[in-house]
Amino acid sequence: MSADSGAQEIVIIEDVDNVLHSGALRERLQDPSLGEGTITLIIRDPNITIIGDMNLDDDDDYEEAPLYGCKSLLRVDLKGCTKLTQLGNYVFMGCSSLTRLTLPDGLTQLGDSVFYECSSLTSVSLPDGLTQLGDYMFSGCSSLTSVALPDGLTQLGDSVFYECSSLTSVALPEGLTQLGDYVFFRCSSLTSVSLPYGLTQLGNSVFDNCSSLTSVALPDGVTQLGEYVFYECSSLTSVALPDGLTQLGNFVFHSCSSLMRLTLPDGLTQMGNFVFHSCSSLMRLTLPDGLTQLGNNVFMGCSSLTSAANSAGFDTVELYLRDRYKCVILRKLVLRLLGKYNQVVNEANGTEDEKHAIALAYFPTENSSSLDVGLFLKAMSTSGGDGVIGLVGYILEFV
Repeated sequence: MSADSGAQEIVIIEDVDNVLHSGALRERLQDPSLGEGTITLIIRDPNITIIGDMNLDDDDDYEEAPLYGCKSLLRVDLKGCTKLTQLGNYVFMGCSSLTRLTLPDGLTQLGDSVFYECSSLTSVSLPDGLTQLGDYMFSGCSSLTSVALPDGLTQLGDSVFYECSSLTSVALPEGLTQLGDYVFFRCSSLTSVSLPYGLTQLGNSVFDNCSSLTSVALPDGVTQLGEYVFYECSSLTSVALPDGLTQLGNFVFHSCSSLMRLTLPDGLTQMGNFVFHSCSSLMRLTLPDGLTQLGNNVFMGCSSLTSAANSAGFDTVELYLRDRYKCVILRKLVLRLLGKYNQVVNEANGTEDEKHAIALAYFPTENSSSLDVGLFLKAMSTSGGDGVIGLVGYILEFV
């Protein structure tokens, strides 16, 4: 051992596999006389391929992990293990004083809970060869502020950043397709996250209790949101939902008290229970016509929506929002047809009256079988006029 900036060094270069897996090193590092955060561990073995065991379970075996509960560890350097490809389950679990870790470039697999409750770890740079992170990888790493995730990563397991309360932002690699359950659960300092275009699956409670998260844009490939995805994200003000989304699970936006508006895609067909429960600021929302399954207590505690519905003379928030959807669809229809009408007027020759006559002829009654023209003409007829006066009068009154 030798002094290094106040910390002792332990360098292992011989009989490494036996020293690690016999428990001898763990017992040495768990010696209370060493104190906490006093040891820099350097392992240099060009032949070792795995440290730990991928088959350890969380019932009784985790205490057998090679470096479990070694609070004396301050830094660990594995760079000299050039053939190392795997770190098994729970390898550094409970190393609460560990602040820095250097991993070899050839590492391809990290087991479950490798850094579980390494509460002093502030940053980690992961090798490019990693393609997936095991469950609970950084769970309880309350000092972790940043993680450089490799580009080849395709999956994040369950609870990877569970209760990483100092994590402020995460850039997820473009190749990522799946986020497991509880990935960012109670990451209370997380303000933003950029979700990759290829992401297709978000597990339950992915952003549950991320109380500082303000906005999220979901990629087009996401078709379902599981339960509790944004539960109690109390600072969330903006969420962009993809057009292909068809289902919202139970409690998805429960207690998102800062959320004021949300655009639900036209293809949404199912909405679970308590989806917007206690979204007290929510005011701008419509329910698509295709939404056929609406769960229980979806709008309970939505005081702003309830007040708006009552003021508009509706008995329930659901009826109010479905009526608003029809109004919005009709508005879009009218504006789209008005654009067509103006285009014909601008391209036509003749006097102003002749130009408008040509434009009106563009929407003949006998062709009203199309949805656009049929609704357009019906709306004009209802407005009580015809020709230029009826059209312009209706447009001005509606818009």
